[in-house]
Amino acid sequence: MDLSGRYKSISVMEVSITTFANEGYSVKYDFDRRVLCWRDYYMWNNNFTRCINDEVYQMIEDTLPELRLIEWMEAFNSGKSGLGGEKFVFPGEWEIKVIFNDKSVLMSSAQQHFPGIWGGLKSLIEKSAGNSFSLR
Repeated sequence: MDLSGRYKSISVMEVSITTFANEGYSVKYDFDRRVLCWRDYYMWNNNFTRCINDEVYQMIEDTLPELRLIEWMEAFNSGKSGLGGEKFVFPGEWEIKVIFNDKSVLMSSAQQHFPGIWGGLKSLIEKSAGNSFSLR
C-alpha cells in the first residue's frame, strides 16, 4: 500500500523518551507552522523552540517514509510487530504521537525496550534538532 499521501498529511509529530523518574526529552514537530519544540526534562533551561528551515523539512519529509514510521506504528499497535529494539539503559518509556491534517491520531508507546525503528528515528531527531536524544 502506498502511504506517501498519508506521510504528506502529517500535521504534528511528537516523540518522547523518559525514565521512570520523569527525566528525558521530548520533541514536537509542528509541520503546518514549521516549528520544532524541544523539551529537556533534565535541564529546563535547555528547552527551545525554533523554525524548521526548508532543508530540515525536506530531510524529515524524505526520511519518515524510508523509516516506514506509520506502517511500523500500525503494526505495533495491532500486535503484528514486536518491539525489536534495544533495551533501555534506565527503566523508562517512549511514546510516538502523529496527528494528521484530518485530526486523526496515531499513537504508540511502550516501556523498557525501544521500538525497532528507533535507530533511524533517533538519528532523524538528532539531525533535525541538533541535540542528543539519548537518556543519560
